[in-house]
Amino acid sequence: MRSPDSGPDQREHPPAFRETKSVARSFKFAWDGLSYVLKTERHMRFHVAIMTLVLLAACGFGVTAYELLHLLTAFALVLITEMINTAVERAIDISVKQYDPSAKIAKDVAAGAVLLASAYAVAVGTIGIATSETFWSVIHRLPEGTVRPHLGVIQGVLIGGILLAVLITWLKVRTGRGSFWRGGVVSGHTALGFLISTSLVIITQDLAIACLALALALLVSQSRIQSRIHSPGEVILGALLGTVMAIILFMPFPF
Repeated sequence: MRSPDSGPDQREHPPAFRETKSVARSFKFAWDGLSYVLKTERHMRFHVAIMTLVLLAACGFGVTAYELLHLLTAFALVLITEMINTAVERAIDISVKQYDPSAKIAKDVAAGAVLLASAYAVAVGTIGIATSETFWSVIHRLPEGTVRPHLGVIQGVLIGGILLAVLITWLKVRTGRGSFWRGGVVSGHTALGFLISTSLVIITQDLAIACLALALALLVSQSRIQSRIHSPGEVILGALLGTVMAIILFMPFPF
């Protein structure tokens, strides 16, 4: 029997010795969350790699501090929305055990936020780098002896693209997987992206251009994985094909 002194709300009060969460523990929990996203989310690692390359390219092109601040803000927005998207997905997976249209809408909206943030980051990076005088001076300056005399830059990329299309189409026909524009044993979009990026690296021989070109190629490959059109292995195969094709067309071989 309960004593008269004890009220119904007495047990609701926390004990006086309850541990207060310190600032250090808060930082630890936040770091655990960031580490979890980096370890488990492939898209997060792609974003970090692309952002690192774009920042290196921006520094190489000599962007202003104001433009660099815009880049950092856009990149932070992408990472924050990616983490929120992961948190929303995990929370829904815990509470919903079967298909629910409302749960799908919540996940789609969170993924849409990441897409908008990524588009904003691409726009900021493009505007910031494209307005740099160093960028255009590098584009217009083609080192002598880098490109074969009988093969121009545009012609080489076009020839490489045609050869890749023929090779990838043959592989798709042989394996019976995918169509000309979608799917298959190798990612054609990734192959074309790495063909262009590797060609720019060989032609310009500039570190900033190399970082920017690689970032764009990775962005294309990441889009193929994120849209679930290709697997990571198919994307890697496409990257290898595009890189090898550019080396064959543009590298100045001794013979």
